[in-house]
Amino acid sequence: MTDQQITGGLVIRNIDDLSRISVMLAKSGFFADAKEAAQCGVKVLAGMELGFGPLASMVGVHIINGKPSIGANLMAAAVKRSDKYNYRITGHDNNGCTIVFYENGEVIGESTFTKDDAQVCGALDGKNGHTWKKFPRNMMFNRAMSNGVRWYCPDIFAGSVAYTPEELDCQVDEEGNTVDISIADQPPLTVVQPVHPQDLRVRQIRMLLDYPLDLVKEWLQFQNVERPSQLEVNLVDELIKTMCLAWAADKIDHPNHAQNSYLKHVVNAVAKRGDEVVTIQNWMQHVQSPHQAEILA
Repeated sequence: MTDQQITGGLVIRNIDDLSRISVMLAKSGFFADAKEAAQCGVKVLAGMELGFGPLASMVGVHIINGKPSIGANLMAAAVKRSDKYNYRITGHDNNGCTIVFYENGEVIGESTFTKDDAQVCGALDGKNGHTWKKFPRNMMFNRAMSNGVRWYCPDIFAGSVAYTPEELDCQVDEEGNTVDISIADQPPLTVVQPVHPQDLRVRQIRMLLDYPLDLVKEWLQFQNVERPSQLEVNLVDELIKTMCLAWAADKIDHPNHAQNSYLKHVVNAVAKRGDEVVTIQNWMQHVQSPHQAEILA
């Protein structure tokens, strides 16, 4: 780092400043998911790129499978502090949460996450099932916020795709941040296997498109497999194409136009080493834009 970074009132001018604060954070013993100085430094760096200070980064930014994951509270703070975006909660109870998002004072859409959505995606029966049952309103807000940020404010984190730790299959507390699991609570010699990249790929894109999980399961059953990772990559590509074209079906009149648009704006961009999730986000925005003729050109 050569440029002076000012985050939350603390000045980090260079790598030495970062190293010193990382050592201090590690020695504090307050952060169970980052006990080494290097781990703290990576979290602080990731948070700085997203616009957060060191302490906020240690609490709300998590590195999962090499990718930064952000707590919903930090996502909400980023929206509120933005000069461009804002949000308002219009419905919030134990059965769901609805958040309306604004851009320059104008409504650009709303994000709703309900108990039915949680049931469909397996959240109620997963490793965070207890937290969902104990703090349903908190967890509904976390999901509604993360979906809304991806759908309506994708540029707020400079192109980094925003997912909460729970969405990346981590155990979380009611605020959506990762929690430490004591050894006594774990079965002996249990090894947690990382999520396969193809499984994570399909999960992220399915959630981005709000594509029904049951339809993914049906598609996989037709292929005689249980998970995308059991397929050849070209078949996983076909599954993602199927989800994307289903999303576009009621937005682009002619199926051929939808396929041509997907080929031009997604497949070709990814072939040039573009990030697939970000590319699909951009394509979705193009499809929903009032100048749709430009998309089909």
